[in-house]
Amino acid sequence: MAENLEEMVAERRLGEASSAYSFYEQMLHDDRTRQQSFAKITNQLNGGRPFDQNKLVESGQGWRCNINFRDAASTLEQVLISYWRLLHDSTSLAALEMHYDHPKADSWAQTFQLNFNRFIEDWGDQYVRNYLLFSYNHLAYGVGAVIYPDRDSPKWEVVRTGDILVPERTKASTNDMETAMVRQEVTISELWERIRTDGAKKASAAMGWDVDTVKKVLYRAIHGNYRTETDDWMRIEDEVRNNSLRLSSKTGPISVVHMFVKEFDGKIAHLMMAPDVVDDAFLFDDYASPRRYDRMGEVLSCVFFEAGNGLFHGIKGFGQKNYQLSLAMNRLKSRAMDRTLIDGLNFKDMGEGARTTVPVTNIGPINILPKDLEQITSYPGGNAVFEALSMIEQTQNFNNARYRDQSQQIERSQTATQARILSNLQSQVDVANSTLYLTQIARNLFTEQFNRLRRKGNKDSDAKAFRERCLEGGVPEEIFYEAEMTVRTGADPGAASAALRAEISMQLMGMVGNRHVNDRATIETYVGNTLGASAVKKLLRPEDQLEDRNSVRLALIENTSLGDGIPLPADEGDNHPVHIEAHLQPLKVIVDNFNANGQINPDQMIALETAIPHVAEHFEYLQADELQKETYQQLWP
Repeated sequence: MAENLEEMVAERRLGEASSAYSFYEQMLHDDRTRQQSFAKITNQLNGGRPFDQNKLVESGQGWRCNINFRDAASTLEQVLISYWRLLHDSTSLAALEMHYDHPKADSWAQTFQLNFNRFIEDWGDQYVRNYLLFSYNHLAYGVGAVIYPDRDSPKWEVVRTGDILVPERTKASTNDMETAMVRQEVTISELWERIRTDGAKKASAAMGWDVDTVKKVLYRAIHGNYRTETDDWMRIEDEVRNNSLRLSSKTGPISVVHMFVKEFDGKIAHLMMAPDVVDDAFLFDDYASPRRYDRMGEVLSCVFFEAGNGLFHGIKGFGQKNYQLSLAMNRLKSRAMDRTLIDGLNFKDMGEGARTTVPVTNIGPINILPKDLEQITSYPGGNAVFEALSMIEQTQNFNNARYRDQSQQIERSQTATQARILSNLQSQVDVANSTLYLTQIARNLFTEQFNRLRRKGNKDSDAKAFRERCLEGGVPEEIFYEAEMTVRTGADPGAASAALRAEISMQLMGMVGNRHVNDRATIETYVGNTLGASAVKKLLRPEDQLEDRNSVRLALIENTSLGDGIPLPADEGDNHPVHIEAHLQPLKVIVDNFNANGQINPDQMIALETAIPHVAEHFEYLQADELQKETYQQLWP
């Protein structure tokens, strides 16, 4: 029985390349209808004409207007801007909360948050490009998907929605997926790097790459299948080594398929093959690796536009929902344009018999019609012309607009209350959708990136920089790796529009100084809503550089009592570094005077005798705190 159990555990759900290839072919076949739908949507958004132009020409109607007025593309662009602003128009891209009972927990969480935002800033233009591609897929097709290039990198890559293949009835939840396939393209140069040197071959093999299959793929990608893979490999190797960039440009990219499978042990196996080149072997297989993913969401993350019917294939994006309407609008507008042309081209045939062509003589800019063809003395209908011009103008204004018409209504509003209401209506993303979106961004993207940045032993350059910055910011090493953290977006889905937030924050500034109000948060809100999120960091000093005013005030009050000879106990909850520095200042004056003239008066002696034991208690508490060893060493004389 035990042997049978071991055999069952050792079984794999998709262990042979031939089975994987057949499974992939079946998935492609099942996904044909979905791919056709995506192709139509993409064509519509990219300016595809509403009618088949070839059929119009064949039926003698090639003169008809056949224009995509790009209403759908313009609307999608506006929604893209709204989602960008929803996530990025906040004082902090991510908000981190530390669940740890320590006086400095909030300060450490702030350091984590600051450096996570800095990591995104360092990502730079590449982040902006990746996010916009991700957001386009999310809105247009309903699923925004990303994949991580390896086990350690916190920088994800965008996956086109149409390049994700999952079985029917798969739930719209990444971690609930049993299997998923992702189609990507790699260049000859990228594959060559895996086997370029003996060291690279060894490292790649340890990760799960099949070196022989990589060679086979490279050979067939360059020379096809008309020779065996073993022929002239040395010549091929020299050719790739010396001309990898030229060959990549000449042969084009190689299509590969990532296959992620939840095995019987619950972990995720990552397989890769190049089905267009080699269909009998895996390029990559990490089943034997100890670093397999625990969850599907650790390598493939998805953000869904809606809840739909709860299934992956049931999610519909802006493109699917607006395709038919957009097509109808383009056809109606084209027919309206036809009307303006037809109204001005009315002739009466004075000849006998049916006429199929009109012999027109062209002399420069002059057209001479035959004598038996009489133009009816009517002119293009004014209403039709004006209607067409008005329609075109409205379309142009709509396509160039970045906000709805509420901005014009605000200018014409007669009361401040009316203006505020209209301003709040300007938001194009309702609370329900934005809540769904921001929650998924935080859980599926930011949390995984944050976990990768603080994973112990991660040798990725971004992870190293993140760790160094956090430790330099005062986060203890054990807290860096072990503290429980919650990652959210800095944006609030229930927030008002930008204009209304600015007005409210200005009113809140009048409450600064009230003991019930968080002054720092109020000032950050005001600066962020009036000057933009980036201005907060530029104009306001970091919180860890600000004095703890309450602790300073308490320490100064204690100095008065200590100077009068009244002993006071130090409290474990005190901000000990602040108290120590405040108490040592008057003692330093006494000591300096004694060193200068060799004298000390009785009152000064009383102050020394009372204050030194009190300061010593603060040092004892500080020394006992394992998380403040470095601070203790800096302050201990």
